[in-house]
Amino acid sequence: MVMGTHFVLTGEYSWTGFITSLVPFFLVSDLLLLNQFPDVEADQGVGRRHLPIVVGKQTSSILYGAFLLSAYLSIVFGVCLKYLPKFTLLGLATIVIAMPTFVGVFRYAEDIKRLMPYMGLNVIINIATPLLVATGLFLG
Repeated sequence: MVMGTHFVLTGEYSWTGFITSLVPFFLVSDLLLLNQFPDVEADQGVGRRHLPIVVGKQTSSILYGAFLLSAYLSIVFGVCLKYLPKFTLLGLATIVIAMPTFVGVFRYAEDIKRLMPYMGLNVIINIATPLLVATGLFLG
């Protein structure tokens, strides 16, 4: 989505567009992964095979954390490599939500009722982080 919009607006591809696109890529992948947790038993019953079924919810929660970390590292590396302006570091502000969210996802991966609030926080991370990165791009 980000790369396509960048191409339509500029007529070219760039490292800035690519690195910026990694943030929603990892966050949306996390959103989709986490949304599979409540449906594991039902999905197994009809023969579906997705990651939480194949490797388990606990292992999937570790992958959730790796994707979350990758989204933030994309911002940091983009700034360090000078493809993103320093203001895009605003996107790191959501780490204060992301850390307890990861801990909650890991701790309650098998307890859907207790996992639900963390799924809600994950949605906030998915909305706020790209918005803050976009603000940083605009300011930078």
